[in-house]
Amino acid sequence: MSKYRIKTEKEFKRDGLWNHVYNCPYKWNEDHKMDEFYGQDIPDEYNYKIELAQEFSYDGWMFKSNNCIIKEEEPIDLLDVLKQINKNSLITKKTKMRKAAKITVENTTQKFVFMDKTINILNVGLSTNKNVVLYGPGGHGKSEITLDFLKSRNINPYIITMGTGMTTDRLFGGLDIPTFEKTGKIEYLVDNSFMNHEYVIFEELFDAPDFILEQLKDILSSGTFRNGTQIYDIKTKFIVCCTNRTRDEFSKNMSLKALMERFPLELNVIWDNYTEITYNKLLESKFGVDNVDPVIPYLLQEYAKNGITISPRVAVTAYQVYDQCGPESLGFIAEFAKKPSLIAEAIKKFESTLKFRELSTNLQESLELLSSLPFTTQTEEKVYKAQLKKIELQIKDLKGLTVNDDIASVHAQLVKAGTQAYDKANKDLSIVAFL
Repeated sequence: MSKYRIKTEKEFKRDGLWNHVYNCPYKWNEDHKMDEFYGQDIPDEYNYKIELAQEFSYDGWMFKSNNCIIKEEEPIDLLDVLKQINKNSLITKKTKMRKAAKITVENTTQKFVFMDKTINILNVGLSTNKNVVLYGPGGHGKSEITLDFLKSRNINPYIITMGTGMTTDRLFGGLDIPTFEKTGKIEYLVDNSFMNHEYVIFEELFDAPDFILEQLKDILSSGTFRNGTQIYDIKTKFIVCCTNRTRDEFSKNMSLKALMERFPLELNVIWDNYTEITYNKLLESKFGVDNVDPVIPYLLQEYAKNGITISPRVAVTAYQVYDQCGPESLGFIAEFAKKPSLIAEAIKKFESTLKFRELSTNLQESLELLSSLPFTTQTEEKVYKAQLKKIELQIKDLKGLTVNDDIASVHAQLVKAGTQAYDKANKDLSIVAFL
């Protein structure tokens, strides 16, 4: 930002530097080719020439130092700055810590935060009997919301965890041992399996062995379980698969790709962002509005900004640990232990942010009070001066406050706006005193 600019036509005339014969400033081009420079900023490289009252060459033209003037400092609207502070999500208002309270939630939409898309896809799947894959990082509530969604509709689903240890016997309900001992036939207790249920939740389906998944593909494709002479028409209408793996990671061959065709609907269950606001909403849904100490949402946000996204499940655990054992205990949580130094750094930044908000609020109140004070009598003038002194000290405290990068800009604006308001009030007082 330039310190000096060329004077305007009005300012040249005001300062007696106007050549009325050629209708331009003295020593300027008389053909008016320099008129474009009126009011134009001058690069700071020429400051020393101006301040030594020397001529200087700029853009091919010669200028005298008296052609220049210090740029006016543009006033900053204090109210606009304060609005920025109030809207800035990083400047969290501190609330009094209360004992966490259990809350009763009446429906799935209220119980889970930022899960509208998940509820929508489950609605679509249930309405059309099209199987759903819910995938994404752990701890976002894929299994919990699916179970809650179905139970809220009076559906008690069959739940089975697949995984690397899944066996044929377990998937098909267990081996019919009496039949095997009596006849030597291998048959299964399919009534105990998922095939005897209309609504099914497969946990970690994609981690099951390939031969299990290929058998499952054949059953879902035909709608019938065939094992020698044992034939069973499955009852399954709707399946939800909850997994941490993506479709692309899973579909290693054509057979597995064919299985995925039986799951046409899918959704990556994650939040749109991991900010202090979103974490705070999560924690308020669990512990009650106004029961959440804002330092934890702020800390969770700092971890996300540093590439360590804390899942909603771990965030709730972290809050409970913090509430009962203090901030030092957070380092024992695995995700936090990945970068333990962030805990102290974030808390320090948070305290600085709170201090900034406190100082900005106090300054606003002081300036509002000052604007309402009369100073027509000597007594009133003393009160006015005392309030001015208080504002001076508040601005000094603001200037001395070290803030984090997130609020550095608004901090600088507030200091500047407050200083301008103070200077104006001081000037007004001087004028009144003189009169």
